[in-house]
Amino acid sequence: MEHILQEIREERSRQNEKWGEQNHNLVEWMAILTEEHGEVGKEAVELHFGAQQFNPSLEENKEAFKERLEAYRTELIQVAAVAVSMIESVERNEFKWVN
Repeated sequence: MEHILQEIREERSRQNEKWGEQNHNLVEWMAILTEEHGEVGKEAVELHFGAQQFNPSLEENKEAFKERLEAYRTELIQVAAVAVSMIESVERNEFKWVN
């Protein structure tokens, strides 16, 4: 599990480099998380239905299947990193959104 958590840390760093510190309100955060979640869904659908169109056990298809699975996994890491960012934002801002 530690290698997965490290990947999430690395993705959080990448997000901070790209966007800076994020302090969205609760609804904006949910929109961001939902968008990321949608990308996971898109990859899952493409992986599922793509696998039905060809036999991933055939040697010539293994690489394409592996690439699709890696894209799915990457999106999951991004979802986890956004969730961590949301938690960080809550901790930074506490109840500032309530007023």
